[in-house]
Amino acid sequence: MEEHYEKKWRMLFGTMVIIFTFCMSILVISGTALAEQCTNNGDGTVTDNNTGLMWQKATAAPRDWNRAMSYADGLSLGGHSDWQLPSRHKLEGLYDSPCKNMMDVKKDFYWSSTTCEYVTDFVWRITFLDGYGDNRRNTYHYYVRAV
Repeated sequence: MEEHYEKKWRMLFGTMVIIFTFCMSILVISGTALAEQCTNNGDGTVTDNNTGLMWQKATAAPRDWNRAMSYADGLSLGGHSDWQLPSRHKLEGLYDSPCKNMMDVKKDFYWSSTTCEYVTDFVWRITFLDGYGDNRRNTYHYYVRAV
Protein backbone atom coordinates (compact mmCIF):
# COMPACT_ATOMS: atom_id res chain seq x y z
CA MET A 1 0.00 0.00 0.00
CA GLU A 2 2.83 2.38 0.89
CA GLU A 3 4.45 1.78 -2.47
CA HIS A 4 1.21 2.86 -4.19
CA TYR A 5 1.19 6.24 -2.36
CA GLU A 6 4.88 6.77 -3.04
CA LYS A 7 4.28 6.19 -6.76
CA LYS A 8 1.38 8.68 -6.78
CA TRP A 9 3.49 11.30 -4.97
CA ARG A 10 6.31 10.88 -7.48
CA MET A 11 3.86 11.32 -10.35
CA LEU A 12 2.34 14.39 -8.68
CA PHE A 13 5.78 15.87 -7.98
CA GLY A 14 6.91 15.19 -11.55
CA THR A 15 3.77 16.85 -12.91
CA MET A 16 4.31 19.89 -10.67
CA VAL A 17 7.92 20.22 -11.87
CA ILE A 18 6.77 20.09 -15.50
CA ILE A 19 4.07 22.74 -14.88
CA PHE A 20 6.52 24.99 -13.01
CA THR A 21 9.09 24.69 -15.80
CA PHE A 22 6.43 25.47 -18.40
CA CYS A 23 5.24 28.57 -16.48
CA MET A 24 8.79 29.86 -16.04
CA SER A 25 9.43 29.38 -19.77
CA ILE A 26 6.34 31.42 -20.61
CA LEU A 27 7.53 34.23 -18.31
CA VAL A 28 10.95 34.28 -19.95
CA ILE A 29 9.44 34.24 -23.44
CA SER A 30 7.00 37.06 -22.65
CA GLY A 31 9.81 39.13 -21.09
CA THR A 32 11.87 38.61 -24.22
CA ALA A 33 8.92 39.61 -26.40
CA LEU A 34 8.55 42.86 -24.42
CA ALA A 35 12.25 43.55 -24.76
CA GLU A 36 12.04 42.94 -28.50
CA GLN A 37 8.89 45.00 -29.02
CA CYS A 38 10.03 48.05 -27.06
CA THR A 39 13.37 49.81 -27.08
CA ASN A 40 14.37 52.43 -24.55
CA ASN A 41 16.67 54.51 -26.75
CA GLY A 42 18.37 56.17 -23.76
CA ASP A 43 17.76 59.65 -25.16
CA GLY A 44 14.30 60.43 -23.77
CA THR A 45 12.54 58.29 -26.39
CA VAL A 46 11.03 54.80 -26.61
CA THR A 47 10.56 52.95 -29.91
CA ASP A 48 7.71 50.51 -30.47
CA ASN A 49 9.36 48.06 -32.86
CA ASN A 50 5.99 46.59 -33.90
CA THR A 51 4.63 49.90 -35.18
CA GLY A 52 7.92 51.66 -35.91
CA LEU A 53 6.76 54.66 -33.89
CA MET A 54 9.16 56.56 -31.65
CA TRP A 55 7.52 58.14 -28.61
CA GLN A 56 8.54 60.86 -26.22
CA LYS A 57 9.29 59.08 -22.94
CA ALA A 58 8.28 61.94 -20.63
CA THR A 59 4.82 63.38 -20.22
CA ALA A 60 4.61 67.08 -20.97
CA ALA A 61 2.58 69.31 -18.65
CA PRO A 62 -1.12 69.91 -19.33
CA ARG A 63 -1.92 72.68 -21.78
CA ASP A 64 -4.65 73.64 -24.22
CA TRP A 65 -4.70 71.89 -27.60
CA ASN A 66 -3.16 74.74 -29.64
CA ARG A 67 -0.23 74.95 -27.23
CA ALA A 68 0.01 71.14 -27.24
CA MET A 69 0.31 71.17 -31.04
CA SER A 70 2.96 73.91 -30.90
CA TYR A 71 4.86 72.07 -28.17
CA ALA A 72 5.03 68.83 -30.18
CA ASP A 73 5.90 70.62 -33.44
CA GLY A 74 8.75 72.49 -31.74
CA LEU A 75 10.17 69.51 -29.87
CA SER A 76 13.71 68.40 -30.61
CA LEU A 77 14.46 65.09 -28.93
CA GLY A 78 16.54 62.01 -29.64
CA GLY A 79 18.19 63.66 -32.62
CA HIS A 80 14.84 64.27 -34.31
CA SER A 81 12.85 67.45 -34.90
CA ASP A 82 9.83 66.02 -36.76
CA TRP A 83 7.76 65.39 -33.61
CA GLN A 84 4.00 65.81 -33.65
CA LEU A 85 0.94 65.25 -31.54
CA PRO A 86 -0.25 61.67 -32.19
CA SER A 87 -3.52 60.88 -33.91
CA ARG A 88 -6.33 59.41 -31.87
CA HIS A 89 -5.58 55.92 -33.22
CA LYS A 90 -1.83 56.13 -32.50
CA LEU A 91 -2.56 57.22 -28.93
CA GLU A 92 -5.04 54.36 -28.50
CA GLY A 93 -2.36 52.02 -29.85
CA LEU A 94 0.11 53.30 -27.27
CA TYR A 95 -2.41 52.65 -24.50
CA ASP A 96 -2.59 49.00 -25.65
CA SER A 97 1.19 48.68 -26.11
CA PRO A 98 3.55 47.30 -23.46
CA CYS A 99 5.90 50.16 -24.43
CA LYS A 100 3.89 52.53 -22.24
CA ASN A 101 5.42 50.69 -19.26
CA MET A 102 8.80 52.20 -20.21
CA MET A 103 7.38 55.74 -20.11
CA ASP A 104 6.26 58.29 -17.57
CA VAL A 105 2.49 57.85 -17.96
CA LYS A 106 -0.12 59.84 -16.08
CA LYS A 107 -3.41 58.03 -15.56
CA ASP A 108 -5.28 60.95 -17.06
CA PHE A 109 -6.25 62.40 -20.44
CA TYR A 110 -3.80 63.15 -23.27
CA TRP A 111 -4.50 65.27 -26.32
CA SER A 112 -4.53 63.70 -29.78
CA SER A 113 -4.18 65.60 -33.05
CA THR A 114 -7.56 64.32 -34.26
CA THR A 115 -10.27 66.95 -34.46
CA CYS A 116 -13.95 66.10 -34.53
CA GLU A 117 -15.43 65.74 -37.97
CA TYR A 118 -18.22 68.31 -37.63
CA VAL A 119 -17.06 70.55 -34.78
CA THR A 120 -13.43 71.49 -35.41
CA ASP A 121 -12.86 73.20 -32.08
CA PHE A 122 -13.48 69.82 -30.39
CA VAL A 123 -10.54 67.39 -30.27
CA TRP A 124 -10.20 63.73 -29.31
CA ARG A 125 -8.51 62.91 -26.03
CA ILE A 126 -7.54 59.49 -24.66
CA THR A 127 -7.16 58.60 -21.00
CA PHE A 128 -4.38 56.33 -19.82
CA LEU A 129 -6.52 55.22 -16.89
CA ASP A 130 -8.60 52.83 -19.02
CA GLY A 131 -8.04 53.73 -22.70
CA TYR A 132 -11.38 55.55 -22.96
CA GLY A 133 -11.59 58.31 -25.54
CA ASP A 134 -13.96 61.17 -26.20
CA ASN A 135 -13.73 64.74 -27.40
CA ARG A 136 -13.60 68.08 -25.67
CA ARG A 137 -13.27 71.71 -26.62
CA ASN A 138 -9.68 72.55 -27.52
CA THR A 139 -9.41 75.13 -24.71
CA TYR A 140 -9.28 72.47 -21.97
CA HIS A 141 -5.90 71.47 -20.56
CA TYR A 142 -4.66 67.88 -20.92
CA TYR A 143 -1.31 66.11 -20.92
CA VAL A 144 0.87 65.86 -24.01
CA ARG A 145 3.06 63.11 -25.46
CA ALA A 146 4.72 63.53 -28.83
CA VAL A 147 5.33 60.86 -31.47
